[in-house]
Amino acid sequence: MQLQCAALLLFFAFYSPCSGEDRFYPFAIDQDRLSGIADYSYLNHPLLPADRLFAKNGHFYSVGKDLKPNTADDQRVRLFGVNLAFGANFPEKQDARRIAKRLRRLGVNLVRLHHMDSSPDRDPKNARSILTTDPYPTLNPISVERLRFFLDALKAEGIYANLNLHVGYEFRPSVDKVPPVEGADRLPKQSKPLHVFYPRMVALQVEFTHKVIEALKLKDDPVLGMIEIDNEASLLFSLQANQFDRLITGEYKAELDRQKQAYLQGRPDSADETIQFVAERDRAYLDKMLAAVREKTDAFVPVTGTQVQFGGLLNYDTHASLDYRDNHFYIDHYNFPHVNWDTRDWRFRDASSSGTGFSTYLNQAATREAGRPFTVSEFNQPFPNTHAAELDPTLAAFGAFQDWDSIVHFAYEHGREWESNGPSGFNINGDWTKWVNIGQSAWIFRSGAVQTAKQSVNIPLPFEMRLQATREKQNGNMTRFLKSAAGYDANAAFVHRVAVDPRAKGPMPEAAKSVNAPYQSDTGELTFDPERKVYLISAAQAAGVFGFAGAKKVTAGSIDVELTPATRGFAAVLLTSMDHKPIATSQKLLLTIPGYTLREQPGSNPPRPQKIVAYAETKDWFTLEGDPKFPGKPSGMQSGPNGTVWMERVECLVTLRTAAKGLIVYPLDGAGVRKRALGDGDIKKTNGAFVIHLQADGQELAPWYEIVTK
Repeated sequence: MQLQCAALLLFFAFYSPCSGEDRFYPFAIDQDRLSGIADYSYLNHPLLPADRLFAKNGHFYSVGKDLKPNTADDQRVRLFGVNLAFGANFPEKQDARRIAKRLRRLGVNLVRLHHMDSSPDRDPKNARSILTTDPYPTLNPISVERLRFFLDALKAEGIYANLNLHVGYEFRPSVDKVPPVEGADRLPKQSKPLHVFYPRMVALQVEFTHKVIEALKLKDDPVLGMIEIDNEASLLFSLQANQFDRLITGEYKAELDRQKQAYLQGRPDSADETIQFVAERDRAYLDKMLAAVREKTDAFVPVTGTQVQFGGLLNYDTHASLDYRDNHFYIDHYNFPHVNWDTRDWRFRDASSSGTGFSTYLNQAATREAGRPFTVSEFNQPFPNTHAAELDPTLAAFGAFQDWDSIVHFAYEHGREWESNGPSGFNINGDWTKWVNIGQSAWIFRSGAVQTAKQSVNIPLPFEMRLQATREKQNGNMTRFLKSAAGYDANAAFVHRVAVDPRAKGPMPEAAKSVNAPYQSDTGELTFDPERKVYLISAAQAAGVFGFAGAKKVTAGSIDVELTPATRGFAAVLLTSMDHKPIATSQKLLLTIPGYTLREQPGSNPPRPQKIVAYAETKDWFTLEGDPKFPGKPSGMQSGPNGTVWMERVECLVTLRTAAKGLIVYPLDGAGVRKRALGDGDIKKTNGAFVIHLQADGQELAPWYEIVTK
């Protein structure tokens, strides 16, 4: 928290986001007309039987033309994805193909089908869920038909699907014939963790798994990339979060007690016995669900259970039969101080990854298990965080260096508001701050433009250490626990590839004990300077500066970046070669410099950006200024577009070192089409370089530029 506050103080010392409306300009993306240099469709090809995925040697591979796994023609596959949630999983047929094409243009090759089982439809025509309100698991035929059509559209655009099984379904005692909770009119939210151990609930989930795979005709279909059994839930998590007494009562407690006595077989009970019993129940559930998946698919569709942070270190034991490991993270998740998800009473910290030492990334790195594919199936730094443009490029570079297998943005869309033209909650659809550099981020992660670490550091994680972490109720606090238990320096993940190894014993490797700042990757391509709070990409085909650059020149590979005094001192500048050549000799480059975005203030005349203001009387919480139509509410709408979208200007000087004799710089419009080129006065030639003045007064303002060299 001290680091977050320091970052906030630095931010406001440079600039107040509400102080100058002239520092914003209107901007919007035309997703259906996007073309040219900003279109990353070329990264994908239609999925064929040869593209079926399986897990091998700690990564995802396609089976190749011989259609057999573990043979010479297997091809390594990395996945850059987005989540769809609720009704967004079921687009109408007239929308399905164009949404798939939109995602392909972003460089996306994975869609996570999330919250399909939540909010069952009373009227099937609503198609907000894969289920109806009839007894679970009654499938909604309209949703099934729409999703199958959408899967075909995704397959045609080279996009895999991650099928989520249990996410939000809440069993209903009177309908599903499960016991009620005494004194309550419903079960715990999403039935967690009762669904893990109560026999009828498990049996019904097996039936759901069979039905949904069969109804969607997923067996042998290459579009099925992977399956997740359960979202953010386990008995181990609930035990460590002290939820048992509150959530497991009545007949459910009696059933769990019966299972525990059978497990103990007359042995004396103890705290450690309880932990190991709970882990055994988690494992039994996951193994039963895995068997259900295998029965309706085959032996090599990659399957995981839940996220590492939702159970902690003993999840490596409970997931021993499963193919890959997954995790989630959020930077500056919304906080609702009074009523959960009250969209007119919410706040955020305006935290920054670069300002807080990328602690979240480092914790993710330390949850990766050696020898298993690793994915992050949810991440975000949601609107209106003013540093969010740093997120996707830095994570893509860090994840590529760590040699992760998939990163999945949460989310593209939560409903079917496909024409949303403004930022709304967690959605990328309308969040032009992130949208502008997501294609570059997908390319960085998928293409090998950022090298994998030269050295791998595996951290021994013997059973006693895993048990100790559970005793201490650490759950997902991996780096904190490893530091206290074994002297691990989390910053080692900036320098080397990091993984934990539950099968290994011995001391902490020396390379993981202490590293010196500034932290440079062992490839020499990535640097994080915690003092300056900047993250640098210095690869042959990609160069970037992210964080609190301030007024001083910052060098990253082939570029220097110098912010003008008109800015607030924060930048997310990324230059990528688009012709597979090093930047120094490339003839076609894409440069992005997105600022943060704001919606239009309701009722403003003339229209103006909606300001970020302090929440109530606090000094370290923020929100959007309220809507005059709701005078009793402290916040503007957390979700939902409103009129013009305004993007912050990031005026800067970018020096490009190149062998070219000349260059032309084109601002791009929302469809990626060239606007009027910058004038000669905005580009100055120096020895072996060009200094480009961007977003200056009098220019065509844009967050992205095509650079053509001569």
